[in-house]
Amino acid sequence: GALEIRKVSAGPYDNNAYVIVSRDTGESVIVDTPAEPEKVLAAAAGTVVRAILITHCHPDHIQGHREIVAATRAPVWVHASEAEKLPIAPQHVFQHQGTIHLGRESLSTLHLPGHTTGGTAILWGKQLFSGDTLFPNGPGKTWSPDAFRQLVSMLKERIFTLDDDIAVRPGHGGDTVLGREKQQFRI
Repeated sequence: GALEIRKVSAGPYDNNAYVIVSRDTGESVIVDTPAEPEKVLAAAAGTVVRAILITHCHPDHIQGHREIVAATRAPVWVHASEAEKLPIAPQHVFQHQGTIHLGRESLSTLHLPGHTTGGTAILWGKQLFSGDTLFPNGPGKTWSPDAFRQLVSMLKERIFTLDDDIAVRPGHGGDTVLGREKQQFRI
């Protein structure tokens, strides 16, 4: 397609960061800034980084934040409820069903509170960058029964309504497909 996805596994928690590259323009966005920022920057080499998108602000997803921001000077996006948790203030805040442009492509944002208050997934075509909201075999960790119910509700309303063939690219570990995850939930 028009975009290339470069997946990077980094840090002691096997965090996934992604570099999404427009084949037409050579521009890219980085999804999350974990430890070992040199690995993420190497994956972005040869591109012009136009934005850094933070799915949520747990420390393992932002340990390399300062270094990646300094190296790319790209504007940072995060949900407003977590903006103060970043070591460097973001320039933009995500909206539910917002849009970010990359080359001729548009990426959509889906707010999914539960794992954190500002958990946000990025949707591009048939690719869902889910952060820690959805993994193979279930939702991300929550810290209370209310937060768990909230996350499950958000997944049912905002994610499981999407097509079964969408690839889920989580914040840790291997990828999955949305149809498989709907079966896990019996949706």
